[in-house]
Amino acid sequence: KEYLEHVWAAVAKEALAPFERNPDEGPYKVQYELQDMMQDLVGIVRVEDEMVRALGEIEKLKARAAKVWVAGNREYNPGWHTALDLDNLMVVSEAVTRSAIERKESRGGHFRDDYPNKDPAYSTFNIILRKGPDGEMQVSRQPLPEMRADLKQIIEENK
Repeated sequence: KEYLEHVWAAVAKEALAPFERNPDEGPYKVQYELQDMMQDLVGIVRVEDEMVRALGEIEKLKARAAKVWVAGNREYNPGWHTALDLDNLMVVSEAVTRSAIERKESRGGHFRDDYPNKDPAYSTFNIILRKGPDGEMQVSRQPLPEMRADLKQIIEENK
């Protein structure tokens, strides 16, 4: 019971931290800059050097997100909600970027300008991202099971 109380107290302290910080920067500015940067550097048309640059920008935005402040109270406070969302937005942005860097081909709605063709090897695995023991995001490939013959025939007929 004491352990759970300690965990809940730590979670509450972290969630309320934006109210206690210096009023240097609000959460909306960081959120908008993340959105713009992701659109510019990891948008529909992708190039590796831009995506690598995006990873650096995400790290800078993470540092800023950890310092955002909010005013007001806890009842319906969209600024506070945005401050709480920033952590997850950073995780998702990094995962998308790392996955896109790993995929060195063009297929579907997002494509690589530096790898314009499909590579059949990429249809044999999924790209997996996990949090490693050190907290860093780790990228790996997980082989896909062999496709059933009837499904494979349908795909071949629709090429």
